Amino acid sequence: MHNVHKTNAMNTAYVSGRVPPRYERLVVKQAARYVIEKSLENEFPGISFRDSLSGREAYLTGHRVAVWEILDVYAETRSVEKTAEHFRWPSVLVKRALAYAKAFPEEIRRSREGERHAVPAAG
Repeated sequence: MHNVHKTNAMNTAYVSGRVPPRYERLVVKQAARYVIEKSLENEFPGISFRDSLSGREAYLTGHRVAVWEILDVYAETRSVEKTAEHFRWPSVLVKRALAYAKAFPEEIRRSREGERHAVPAAG
């Protein structure tokens, strides 16, 4: 069962519903993650989030490249333009990834380390 409460001041509705107790923690966790990630996507256009072997990670929207991977190439090239050339992207995409990495260096470090330890070396 759910309740919808319409507000006259705005063209919106407040929706509430019942969740069985065994799912409550999961739903709260998922809702919190969704709100946080959507807020970050608005704050950092071009950045999205996905599941990876090491958990959730930031990546460049529309591309299969994680922010930490862009940061690694940038660390080698030391140039936004050369990094953009490497990926065959406009430099604005690299700048977006670098801005996110600068704001969340610890998250990027954890993603990088998690991916490197989760994926077996080819051989």
